[in-house]
Amino acid sequence: MIIFGAAFVVIIVVLIFIGVLPGRKQGGGPGLGTIGNEQQTEIRFWGVENEQLIRPVLDSYSQVNKAARIAYTQFSESDYEKRLVDAMASGQAPDILMFHNTWLPKHANRLFPLPATSGFSVTQLRQLFPQVVEADFSANSNIYALPVYIDTLAFLYNKDIFDAKGVAVVPKNWNELQYVIPRLRELDFNNKIVKAAAAIGGSERSLNKASDLLSLIMLQSGTQIMDESGKAAFARGGGEETLNFYLQFSNPNSSAYTWNDNLRYSLDSFSQGETAAIFNYQSIISVIKAKNPFLDLAVAPMIQPSGVSQPVNYADYWGLAVSNQSPNSQTAWDFIMYFSVDPVVNEKYLQESKRPPALRSLIQKYLNDPDLGVFASQALTAKSWFQPDSVGVRRIFSNMIELVSSGRLSIDRALEQAENEINSL
Repeated sequence: MIIFGAAFVVIIVVLIFIGVLPGRKQGGGPGLGTIGNEQQTEIRFWGVENEQLIRPVLDSYSQVNKAARIAYTQFSESDYEKRLVDAMASGQAPDILMFHNTWLPKHANRLFPLPATSGFSVTQLRQLFPQVVEADFSANSNIYALPVYIDTLAFLYNKDIFDAKGVAVVPKNWNELQYVIPRLRELDFNNKIVKAAAAIGGSERSLNKASDLLSLIMLQSGTQIMDESGKAAFARGGGEETLNFYLQFSNPNSSAYTWNDNLRYSLDSFSQGETAAIFNYQSIISVIKAKNPFLDLAVAPMIQPSGVSQPVNYADYWGLAVSNQSPNSQTAWDFIMYFSVDPVVNEKYLQESKRPPALRSLIQKYLNDPDLGVFASQALTAKSWFQPDSVGVRRIFSNMIELVSSGRLSIDRALEQAENEINSL
């Protein structure tokens, strides 16, 4: 109760800051029009979210700050980062940009952090959001972005397959998963997989979010992924044991064998009932249901190591940031605070998007939600790691998995090569 009491005070301060409550006069940038006698400022906002899902927030902000007009442009996630970098290079960056939780090491110098004069500090950030937000969006006491939701890896499974195979209880730890794999999978007389128990052990070539899953297992096992100097260290920090554990699921000689890169792509295989379970995010559920509306899909908490008292989960989410080229940085941050920190406003977006909450107050509210409860709870124990280039890391991890599983490199050589490649990014 003390935490949420403090959070309430923080929210009141923020609402005054953004002008929802009396106490602060709105400022603007260059005028592009007028409303009555008041100058109107256009704020350019780029992102990957469907505009219809954030439209309620844009509309409500226009009522709070009539001097600003938020012009949103939606991009495909596949080329969004490149479009942003190109725009920044040409001096045409938007004021506000959706900012991925892995981007800060790569793009911090392109952002305008939240001004210290805002009165919103890292201490207040900790009070309002889970710990992973501070790790991802702040550095050297500066806040560079604020989240609008937090997604985490979870265990998605086909209830019909589990019931048909007599698996009445969903595995909670890795030992339990290894135990039920022989019951869930189907092999032919040549030991070829007919139906997979779980999509794990492969590379990105066949397995959606393979590098995220391997990253999570590294974090769960205590592997030192990066050292204090910001250099990759997993080849020396326990990575061999972790990679061996991951690859057992694609090793035909292992009792836990259940996957290989020759199988159908994991999302398609799962949606068509050829794989009993996958590890993925809440955001992928709508994609799977679009592929097969009749799939009896259920969600369980992410598998954890046995005997741990504190679970470790893996986060993937977007926040909002301000470009250092913006002439309207004050208004841009006003909007971000309005969107991210006000629980009433943020919940409008969550209700439209069906995404899991980031604010602690909303996490508490959604803990027992049948669709989002697992993800809400996992946000509180979510982790991430310092990635110099998330796209490069994904490619390097996937290649490492392929090189070992194909027998082209030993585990120690593949780890060393991957470590060197990440340090060269």
